[in-house]
Amino acid sequence: MQISRRRALAIGGAAAASVLSVRGLSGAPDDGTDTSPTPSDADSLARVREAGITGDGVVVAVVDPTGFDPTHDAVAGRIDDIRQFGTESAVVDATTHGTAAAAAVADLAPDARLVLASFRTAGEFRAATEWADTVDADVILAPVAAHGTVASPRSPVVRAARSAVESGRVVVAPTGNAALGHWQAPYAALADGAPDDRRLRVRPISDTATVAGRFVAWLVTDPSLRRELTLALLRAVDGGDRWDLIAVSRPVDGRAGRRLDADLSTGAYALVVRPADAGSGSPVDGDPTDRVEVTTPTHALASPRPLGSIAAPASVPGVVGVGAVGRGADRRDVAADDAPEPTTGAIAPYSGRGPTVAGRTGVDVVAPPRPWDAAGPPGTSAAAARTAGTAALVLDARSELGPAGVRRVLRASAGDVGRPGRDLSAGWGRLDVVAAVQRARAQ
Repeated sequence: MQISRRRALAIGGAAAASVLSVRGLSGAPDDGTDTSPTPSDADSLARVREAGITGDGVVVAVVDPTGFDPTHDAVAGRIDDIRQFGTESAVVDATTHGTAAAAAVADLAPDARLVLASFRTAGEFRAATEWADTVDADVILAPVAAHGTVASPRSPVVRAARSAVESGRVVVAPTGNAALGHWQAPYAALADGAPDDRRLRVRPISDTATVAGRFVAWLVTDPSLRRELTLALLRAVDGGDRWDLIAVSRPVDGRAGRRLDADLSTGAYALVVRPADAGSGSPVDGDPTDRVEVTTPTHALASPRPLGSIAAPASVPGVVGVGAVGRGADRRDVAADDAPEPTTGAIAPYSGRGPTVAGRTGVDVVAPPRPWDAAGPPGTSAAAARTAGTAALVLDARSELGPAGVRRVLRASAGDVGRPGRDLSAGWGRLDVVAAVQRARAQ
């Protein structure tokens, strides 16, 4: 493996502002979530660091759409480069999702060097990962879930992740937080049922939440369905005697699916899949078993089907797909490392599941979603950041391991959870930082 070269660019304060425009963002209120390491976390990391494994000589790229605060205590002095792809600023004055992801990596691998990139579109994501390759990043953390993307060679997200793996980078990505908002079935299941059966009822993500707020959903169909389908959002009126149309989906550049956006007030809502030219009366041309997939990462569905909810780039072959450990549907309910031996319920209900469209497991490991310093609740992105930090430690322990070797170490050292052996929810098991380093050193 080629030793990563340092690109010593001073980041912070006026120097950062002279390179990129700084967008001021107000800090979100503290929701009281404690995502700091538990004593058992600290004990485990101390054992690793006593052995001299700190991520020294390893470069980790973090590619995130929310930007980064390079003056944050956890990352200040650890950043070699930061780049902006597209119109969104890479440098922000807030503890963003991207900042929290980079900080989580630094928490586990304090001597790893960070290169950071912001993006907004699928094409910019590809440009950012290509840049990470040019600066010799050993690990690329992409804490994003590109719903509406399928494993097609035409997808920029898929091409970017696959190319990074093939170039020798360890790519780590979350499986997504949409298992409770995922539904897929043959189109015939929607086309042939009664109207009530065809409606996918929308509900809050947890019992303590409300349906009101921003709503996003994606529709993906098999290419063999040669008639265009659309996703429609309905709101119940007159006690559900009739349903008013609120919004319909639209195609998105660089994605195989259609996106629906709406701002919801209180009330009862449902999604329906129907032909885009619903008034024509002509049947859908295609096999009735062709797949239709609906995903909402912002809400839950009344009758979700979590299997197959893994998102790209985690679903791309060779990428380390990471799910989350948790105790409930609320992402703020984080299971502790010192909790009793996890059972099937230890896998967070929202955590994306396999299989992939190609039939692979998709999930490599699951991990506690901490540390996480952003205002929003942690989820599979936090679990992926923890795993990326562990990958940096593994490479510090055994630098010649390539992407496949790191994946084997992470899988083989994971602790079994849920059903015995590999499964579609937990993959090969719960991430074990110490065991992963030990196994790498024994290679």
